Amino acid sequence: MAKLKVAYFLDVMTEDLDGVSITMHQIIKRLPQGNIEPIFITPQPPEQTLPYPVYKCPSWQIPFGSKDYRYARPKKMKNLDKILDEFSPDLLHFSSPSELGKYAIHYAKANGLPVTTIYHTHYPSFAQYYLRFVPGINAITERVMNHLYWLYRSVDKVFAPTPSMKSYLIGKGVNAGKIEIWGRGVDSARFNPGLRDIDFFGASYRSQKKVLFVSRLVKEKEPETLMRLYKLFAQKRPDVTMVVVGGGPMRPKLERAMPKAVFTGKLTGQDLAKAYASSDVFVFPSTTETFGNVVLEAMSSGLPVVAANAGGPGDIIRLSNAGAVVEPRKEQQFFEEIIKLLDDPTYYSKQSNMARNYALSQNWDDLCRDLFEIYRSEIESKNAK
Repeated sequence: MAKLKVAYFLDVMTEDLDGVSITMHQIIKRLPQGNIEPIFITPQPPEQTLPYPVYKCPSWQIPFGSKDYRYARPKKMKNLDKILDEFSPDLLHFSSPSELGKYAIHYAKANGLPVTTIYHTHYPSFAQYYLRFVPGINAITERVMNHLYWLYRSVDKVFAPTPSMKSYLIGKGVNAGKIEIWGRGVDSARFNPGLRDIDFFGASYRSQKKVLFVSRLVKEKEPETLMRLYKLFAQKRPDVTMVVVGGGPMRPKLERAMPKAVFTGKLTGQDLAKAYASSDVFVFPSTTETFGNVVLEAMSSGLPVVAANAGGPGDIIRLSNAGAVVEPRKEQQFFEEIIKLLDDPTYYSKQSNMARNYALSQNWDDLCRDLFEIYRSEIESKNAK
């Protein structure tokens, strides 16, 4: 079997920064060294050294939002075409509909090569959180979105994480035949119920029921709903403690509004896995997710999930039958579904088992094997034309 040469255009390569970087590093870890030879073009190389060539692309610091992200400027990378020509890729893959993605498409079209991408981020939903007060923003957003979806319409294959995201892309003019549903996996050995520690959050919380939220603490994760939900627990169920894992600009506001909640800051590794396993229910009010990796991590840890009926998390819960979906921003519905789980041990046990069993069926090895097979199929299809 001939070795495939794949050029990856990745806007972020910082490991564990967000769902995009988590997904891409899972792919990188499973690249079959005898069958795929990759190179990486990125404005943010990973801190750890990879056994593959990584080329740093010029970039700007994004002037708003997180300092973790940069805006790639591949046209300023004068030797990029030379690098690609010498590498002679069989396929190009980009992670975001950015300037890097546009560059990958243009190079692929100019050289008769297939190009693929993953639909990681549901960009329209971000405008409602950050730009809704800008005059004429709806018209501006529509023009920007049309440009973004031109990129998705121009590729040979788009990997959508869930059925609802596939339907959304079809509605935006992406050919259904170009869209492949390709989900996400979870490390079920790392995230498992056996790590439960009743004193993990402190001995004073030992007898409390714990409702967990894991996320970057930013506007688009819908922390306002979380704060309103906290009030309901404070008023009606003092036996329930809310636990918030993560950092970000919204943390001070959340701490003021939720004085008796547990705030751990960002957790990684074994500590993150223990935080999941040591909780009882996972709550996720975000409406901007194409998938929601944290939902699968929670399920793998045996937690039923109550999430907003929007995007990927809703699909995951419907496919797994583990937990409940509620109307976005309706804290009373979140409250009722969580209490239903906490107050009925038989129902809770059934939901917990279904969550764990579903997570066990979602593994990265199978997903990446499928991805690499599709790469090969796209190359063969392009060569046959």
